[in-house]
Order: sequence, then structure tokens, then C-alpha cells
Amino acid sequence: MSAIHAILGPVLRTGLTWLSRRRLPQTTGTLRLPGPEAPIEIIRDRWGVPHIYADRVHDAFFAQGFVHAQDRLWQMEVNRRTASGRLSEVFGEVALDTDRLTRTFGFHRLAEADLAAAGELRDALEAYAAGVNAFLDRADGRLPVEFTLIRHQPEPWTALDSLAWARVMIWNLSHAWAGEMVRARLIEKLGPERAADLEIRYPERNPTTLPRGIEFNRLTPDGMLEAAKGPFLGQAFGSNGWAVSADRMSTGATVLCNDMHLALRLPSIWYAVHLVAGPDGEGLNVTGVSLPGVPMVMVGHNARLAWGMTLALTDCEDLFVERFHPDAPHRYEFRGEWREAEVVHEPIRVKGRAAPHVEEVLITHHGPIISDVVGFPAQRLAVQSMALRPCPAIQGWFQLNRARNWDAFVAAMRLIEAPQLNVPYADVDGNIGYWVTGKVPVRAKGQGLVPAPGWSGEYEWIGEVPFEDIPHALNPGQGYVVTCNHRIVADDYPHFLGTVWMNGYRARRIVDVFESKGTLSPEDFRALHVDFHSIPGLELAARLEGLSSPDPDVQAALEALRAWDGNLTTDSVAGTLYEATLQRLLHNLWEPTLGKDLLLQLLGEGIHPMLYASTEFHGHAPVTALDMLDDPNSPWVREAGG
Repeated sequence: MSAIHAILGPVLRTGLTWLSRRRLPQTTGTLRLPGPEAPIEIIRDRWGVPHIYADRVHDAFFAQGFVHAQDRLWQMEVNRRTASGRLSEVFGEVALDTDRLTRTFGFHRLAEADLAAAGELRDALEAYAAGVNAFLDRADGRLPVEFTLIRHQPEPWTALDSLAWARVMIWNLSHAWAGEMVRARLIEKLGPERAADLEIRYPERNPTTLPRGIEFNRLTPDGMLEAAKGPFLGQAFGSNGWAVSADRMSTGATVLCNDMHLALRLPSIWYAVHLVAGPDGEGLNVTGVSLPGVPMVMVGHNARLAWGMTLALTDCEDLFVERFHPDAPHRYEFRGEWREAEVVHEPIRVKGRAAPHVEEVLITHHGPIISDVVGFPAQRLAVQSMALRPCPAIQGWFQLNRARNWDAFVAAMRLIEAPQLNVPYADVDGNIGYWVTGKVPVRAKGQGLVPAPGWSGEYEWIGEVPFEDIPHALNPGQGYVVTCNHRIVADDYPHFLGTVWMNGYRARRIVDVFESKGTLSPEDFRALHVDFHSIPGLELAARLEGLSSPDPDVQAALEALRAWDGNLTTDSVAGTLYEATLQRLLHNLWEPTLGKDLLLQLLGEGIHPMLYASTEFHGHAPVTALDMLDDPNSPWVREAGG
């Protein structure tokens, strides 16, 4: 095989390179396309980022659809087929499980409801689709090489395609139900007391986003929320984001930074773009990152304000164990009565099959039954999620693109009912702020940490946390807001938001740097964005004090870790030793009892590598392991030590 590869590899590589170069997008000259009402100018800068200038907002979104298709059509095709559960039509049996999952969660059904309520957003969606189709119409056989390799011709793009993919992203950024499955498996394996040893805990020494609660310090008296007295008014995962006030900055201007830690993909999930419409950008002037397949900018800034986004990890999802009638498979029990579940038959065409696979989706008043498609067939589990309800979230982003002040920003936040995000804010008038998006349920009983009996009615969602009480701040007294998926509020906050936050070490590092300096500079922020300092690494190294070994290699490793500066740079021998030691420690502590599969779930492995790559358990193992090392009576440590 190696000889064949050596001979044919260069030939195939040369052929694919030639085919691909013939399909590169046109970036100079003039194109005449039906659709726009006036000329549109697209200028690509030295990084390849398109800057789009149009007379009308409609035309700007048309051009955005066109450049997305020029650069990312194959990615867009895979995304929309993922969202609609139609991958199997192209890829065959290998994609059927993914299609079954997306049909069960019903992203395309949600998109239909969103489109019916789209309002003024519909014109933007239709304009964007027209731009994509303008590219398809003139492609003249020069589609991306992937289409040629599998002999596939894409269908015209629709507004529904955009909304369906947006729905996948909303769901992907919402968390809680998958963690409940991990807890259920841990309890089943270990019993409730032993499973509690592995529960996620937030280190007390790490910060909260709003240490003084909700702070609302307006600079002008006309704010829409001035009279809204939240519970903290008057009181004296992963991603990083912060906003810093002008008086803390060496430049005398507010600054917002954001670093979103979504899964690495090729091509990237994001697409940088600049959209300008109307004289002097009066209709639209926004730049940042967009999602190929969806119009507008998702995170960035316009001429007046900037916003970032990180996962808030508020708990807005629950699993319910449903009890179905033994003789009537579509009837389920609720409060002593039998209800009819909604039944949706989803035909899935599979390449190579004569007849389609028909997925029968059952939907209770809690939500769809997902047991079979997520690998938990022992129980009939329904998922209730704010991300699986019709909502105007994309309209919220549309308003955010055009917002000009704090009040308009808040109005956009109200519309983003899912997903649950931290949104730091800064504007040219010197204000900084913060808001958490997403509706949060009020539960009649319990905290939704494990699957609840759906038939009893005891654990129902009975309301929502009022929008005005959702954590937020305007011009907080400390002069900055830091959000790194860590704990949002302190224990005296009156509503339950969840218990699962990232461990807070990233936030602690940023806050430590901020507090160590009187004023901050852009150079400080550049350094933080590429900062490799590992606080938990140093905490593990500190626990090695006093240890020694007769093995010279082990002793050398111990001495290297003790002298380590805590930076996980590529040339750090001690950093490599820390990572290897941590991985071996986690496996030694837990794998003998849990087994490999359950250990991976405890470490955060998700249910699907593309759609749901990790759960909220991701990143918490070091904290749990360090706590166990500090407990001389821990049975886990005794068992691992033999």
C-alpha cells in the first residue's frame, strides 16, 4: 500500500489542486447579477475579509449570501443537511444516526415556526438566500471540488435553511440535559453517595462575574430599565470576554475583548465580514464574525457599540422519565391520566436504500423522546429545553447588529430567549455593561440535576425568571466585567440559575492581572489573549512538595515541576510533565471503578462529535481530583494507591 500511495499520492494531489484552483472565488472585476436594486461594492482586504458596501440593507445581505457561497458553499451544504436531517441522502448509512438525532430534536420543525414569525427579519433571510442562489446560478460547473468528488448538485438555498442551521447552533450552545445523563449513569454505577464525590463543584477561591450583584449605574436619566428594581439594585464553555471602562484604560476609551472557544474546525465555524448599507452606514455598519449559512454578524461591533459572547451555562434544560402505556405505545401518564403524545413520522432517504428509513418521533408536553437516539434506551427520556421552543432569537441578533445604545442592546437581549449566553458590552459613549441572555425556568421542585419522573407532575416548569432579574450590570463600580463561563452570581441571588459553571481559573487569572495594575493597556489584553499561565497546574505542583523518589527520572520530573513558572508554552518541559501527570492521575483515580466509557463521559465527552462534542462536565476533573488529594480519607485515593 505504501508503494501505491507513493506513486498515486502526488498525482492525486496535483489533480485535486488543479481542480480546486479552477474553483477559487472571483475577487476582482464586475459581476452583473439579478436581484440588487443598486450597485454593490465588495472589497477584500489583505486577510481576505470581504467589506460589503450597498445602498440598501437588503442588498448588503444579498452580497453576504453571495460571498458566503463563494468561500464556504460546501460547509454550508453540510450544515443545512445536518440541520434538516438529510445527510444520509448524500453519504448513505454512515450518516443515518446523525439524521435520526436531528429529526428527533426537530430543528427543521422549529425553523418553520421561526420563519412564520420572522417579521422584518424575513426580508434579510430572503435577500441572503437570493445572494447564495445567484452564486449557484452562475457557478457554471465550478462548484467546490467536494461536489465534484461525490457527484452532487446542491439545491437552491432557502430562508428555512438559514433558520434551521441557526437552530442547531442555538441548541449546541445550550447545556444541562446531557450532564443529567452522565449523573444518572454515575448514580446507577456507584450509588448516590459515591456519585456525589464526582459532582461538579465551583472553587470558593475563584471569582463571580457580578461579585456585588446587579449593578445598574446609568449616565443619563432616560433608560428603559431605570425603574426596574432587580434584587441586587442598591447593593454596595467555554470562552473569555471582558469589557473595561475608560477610566481603567491608558487610552481613555472603553475596550471590549472576546475569545470564543468553540470546537476547532476546518474551515472555521466563523466567517469574518463587514457590512455597510446606506449613506455613511446609516442603515447598517457592522463588522465581526458571521455563520456561513446565516445573514448578519453574530459577534462584533457596529459604529456605536460592541458585544462579545461566552456560554453562561445557566440551567435551562431538564430530562423527564416518561411512563408510557403498556398497551398503547403513544399514550403517556401525567398526574394519574393518560395523554396522547404527538407523533411525527420523519422519512429519511438513505443513499443506497430502496425505501426511506422512517423515524417515529414522539413528543410529550415536556418535549421529544430522545432515549433511542442518544444511547439511553433503558428509560423513555423526554428533554425539555428553552432551545427547543419557537423563539425570536435571530431577530434579537438582527436588532443587535443595528443597536445604537444600551437601551437598544437590552431590547435585543430580551429577544434572545435561547441560547444562554454572557454578553459583555461597550459603547463609544463610555459605557460598559453585561447581560445574560436566555429564559431560565422556575421549577416546582428540585434543581433538574438528574432525570425526574415526568408522570408525577411534581417537577414541572411553573414559570420563568423575570427578564429584569436576569443578571446584568451597567458601569459596575469595579470598572470592568469579566466573563469566562464561570459562576455568575453569589449565593444570595434569589433565583436558581444552575450549579454548573466552568471552574473559574481563567476568570481568576484575568482578574488577578486586572487587579495587579492601576491602569490597563491594549498590550495587556494582547498578552492575556495568548496567556498560557495554568493556576491548577501550579496547584497540583504544590501538592508534590515533600515527595521524593529513588528513581532519578522521577526525581528530575518532581524537581522540574517544583521549579515550574506555571506557563504551558510549547517549549515547557514542566508543562508537559504536568499534563501527563494530570491525565495519569485522573485515570488512576477513576478508571478502575468507572471503566473507560464512563470515565470519558465524566471527563466531558459529548453524545456526538460534531453536534454535541462535550458536556458541562468538561474541564472539572482537575478540581475534583485536587480535592480528593487533599482528603486523606478519600476512598478514591486509597483504592488508587492500592
